Amino acid sequence: MNPLNILIVLITFMHFSFLINLSVFDGAYDGIVMTINTILFLGAMITFATVRNAERRKKAAT
Repeated sequence: MNPLNILIVLITFMHFSFLINLSVFDGAYDGIVMTINTILFLGAMITFATVRNAERRKKAAT
């Protein structure tokens, strides 16, 4: 899967979890949603850093 697609999917999950918590559960699970969003954000940052580092190494090797 393309790293850009992974980032888009993670951001989409973050927004939908926030939207569902506010609209369906009336904000009752704010702590759980914040934890999930933090984990998804860290996953997105790790994906971005990994791809960026691989591109930088590839550029330095050539």
